[in-house]
Amino acid sequence: MGAGLAVVVIVAAVTVAVPLVSGVESDDESADPVALEQTASTRAADPQIGLNFIRVNTADPAPGRRPRNAPVTSDPSSLTEPPWVFDDFVQLGVQAYRQVTGADLLWRNIEAHDDAWEFETPDSVLPNGEFEPIVSLFAMQYASGTPPWARSPDEFEPTLGSEAQEYLDAVIERYGPVVKYWELGNEMDHWRAADPQQSTDKLAPGAGSLPAYAPADGYSPQEQGAFLARAADYIRARDPDAVIVLPGMGGLDAYVTDTWLAGVVEGGGTGFFDIVNYHYYGPWDRYIAGRTRLSQALERLGIDDKPVWLTETGSSSDASNTRRTNYPNSEDTQAADVVRRLVLAYAHGDSLAIWHTQISSSDAGSGGDWSAYGLHTSTGERKPSWFTYQLLAKELIPFSGVSIVSDGDGGAYVYEFTKEDGSRAVVAWGRGSYSPTGGSAQMTSMVAADGEFAFAPAPATISLSEVPTLIVFS
Repeated sequence: MGAGLAVVVIVAAVTVAVPLVSGVESDDESADPVALEQTASTRAADPQIGLNFIRVNTADPAPGRRPRNAPVTSDPSSLTEPPWVFDDFVQLGVQAYRQVTGADLLWRNIEAHDDAWEFETPDSVLPNGEFEPIVSLFAMQYASGTPPWARSPDEFEPTLGSEAQEYLDAVIERYGPVVKYWELGNEMDHWRAADPQQSTDKLAPGAGSLPAYAPADGYSPQEQGAFLARAADYIRARDPDAVIVLPGMGGLDAYVTDTWLAGVVEGGGTGFFDIVNYHYYGPWDRYIAGRTRLSQALERLGIDDKPVWLTETGSSSDASNTRRTNYPNSEDTQAADVVRRLVLAYAHGDSLAIWHTQISSSDAGSGGDWSAYGLHTSTGERKPSWFTYQLLAKELIPFSGVSIVSDGDGGAYVYEFTKEDGSRAVVAWGRGSYSPTGGSAQMTSMVAADGEFAFAPAPATISLSEVPTLIVFS
């Protein structure tokens, strides 16, 4: 779709089905025992591209203001209402989304206090039939069977107690009809911060403060594996169609791939999860080494036949934000990273790659660790990365295969995509050159501030640069 086309997606009204949830009591009518019905589905059978950390029904970054180049929606003043969010998804070509602020199924969102249930926001978002939600369960970090209202290590639950089972009953029975992918927690490798055997130099960046109920003797990967396997069994017993996603691993360092993942498999086995899941925010040119380490770990553990998802990757366009990348960062390097990160993930075997994020939490110069990660500014204006993401989704998705022509050899990165309709496209960047073969080819730079990508006949030899080039064949 063209950059100027605006399509409003309206979430259909929730309908009441046969009462399913038992033992859930609340004065809030939204907590009545119902199951949700999905709107008419056009979701991709196997999503390949998505967005992470979506702000829905949160405080609007700029109340009452519609950015100058934002799409017109039924509620143009709000950047976080579902119509605006889903309209943006349509234009970008998004197939899946993960971590929905205000609408995710984290335990603290659903039941912050014992038997105080909140379903209103997820009810308004998850039934949308166009985009696949990947819901996170239990906690954003430090997931366990411990209720969110616990305040003491004496209340720590290493596995599923009655409170955790009641929480799972509520979300599975209510959202099972509209949710396929269930992610069991997120970045649980942060639990190493609670392990007395782990020295401080092994703490995961961004691990944050431990919860008040953290056990004094830690929560080992093996214990986490037993908990995750129990949770997966519990979900499958109630939703046979559920697809269980391993908690997103918080990076590709040796602890995550060789200690945490190995320990989880030791404690829970290899059968409790269907999809391997990891995150990567480091410089794009260090990705291949980390992804190779993951591949080797999967082979050692006998799980290299499972699909692999990269559910968080991205970079900032803020030159002052050097927390994870410093190329130096700019709007152009961020747009190039949309291509470099997603294409490298696909080329190295990932079936789904998800960019972080849709709307920046803050903009360039704010000084925050997460400033300017969005495809939009905090007030909703489209950045060059927005247009690059849209181009990539339009020209490469859905694909049936990716072959490596050059994986950094001599500084050249060249990857050939075969789309599901049989057409071919090549993405190339780096040093040296690439010579198209096998048909007439058109090419364009994949970074354009205004979203105007000018295709022109490809020469016999294309000189490469850090800006990715797209070559399509006819």
